[in-house]
Amino acid sequence: MNSRDITALLSDSSFLVNVDERDRTAWRIVVTVVAGVLVGIMAVIATFAVIAAGFIFTAKSMAIGASDFGVFMQALSSADGHDLRQAILLLLMPTLANGPLVLTFIVLAAALSHHRMRDYLTSAPQFRWRLLVAGMVMSMLAIGPLLGLDALVSGDPNPLPVLTVSKTFQGRALYTACAIVLLIPAAMIEEVLFRGWMLRQTAAFQKNPIFLMVFTGLAFSAVHLDFNPDAFIARTIMGAGFAYMTLRLGGLEFSTGAHAANNILIVIFLEPLTLRPPAATGGMSMASVVQDVLLCAGYVLITEAVARIPWLRRWTEVRDEELSGGSAQPAALFG
Repeated sequence: MNSRDITALLSDSSFLVNVDERDRTAWRIVVTVVAGVLVGIMAVIATFAVIAAGFIFTAKSMAIGASDFGVFMQALSSADGHDLRQAILLLLMPTLANGPLVLTFIVLAAALSHHRMRDYLTSAPQFRWRLLVAGMVMSMLAIGPLLGLDALVSGDPNPLPVLTVSKTFQGRALYTACAIVLLIPAAMIEEVLFRGWMLRQTAAFQKNPIFLMVFTGLAFSAVHLDFNPDAFIARTIMGAGFAYMTLRLGGLEFSTGAHAANNILIVIFLEPLTLRPPAATGGMSMASVVQDVLLCAGYVLITEAVARIPWLRRWTEVRDEELSGGSAQPAALFG
């Protein structure tokens, strides 16, 4: 599939159908970004203030105060994610830190541009939860072997995080359940910002799907502040793949599931979530290039499976009018 095929396939995405001149107004964009970030940061501060108050209120001793909460947060920021209690709290941190910011940002963006909140989620009449589940399951089946290959090639001697976080089956099961439950909303928050708002906002000026995928993929990778070449390129490809899913299927349900699946597999089988900065690596390798190519192909294939297999499309409740490019037979795309 070449760039012309992709452009033709995604050019009429229903997810962008109501992007109009209001989204191109300079003052709306500036106010959305500046006020959205500032008010969002205030919402994050308020959230952690409430958490701190709850921490102090529920403390066993009234002598425990704000300084103790600071010590607790400092310990959490340096934790390696191998203690069960700390690991679960770390899994909750992305939602607590990003949720209030992104929610405030999107509410403001919708109000200023006179869009519905749903417009930043899906073009369907309601959120398609089955499509999210399909994204999780299919992505795990597609990228799970790639993560296994990555662990094999890197020769990482460290045991699986799920095995080190607790010595008991119950503790490991709790960690796995928390990873699934807590990382879905964390993934949705990022998807709403990058594939919901940013994708639509960028499309107000340039609707070429190749540009949209590359631009939002680069932005998605850059915001993670991990500029090691292999990690940066892999996240860029992931971001571009999530944009492909959103444009093709008319919403970010599938990309949210795929995004969550990636994070869940990593924290269970590769490395626990921590707040410490990423370690430097030696750069790109041929193995990482091959994995990136396979990752890109895998994301396209599972997306096209939903779009082109009738029973799967029916189960995920994806209607023909929500599909970009219709639902042509696979031969038309890969033949």
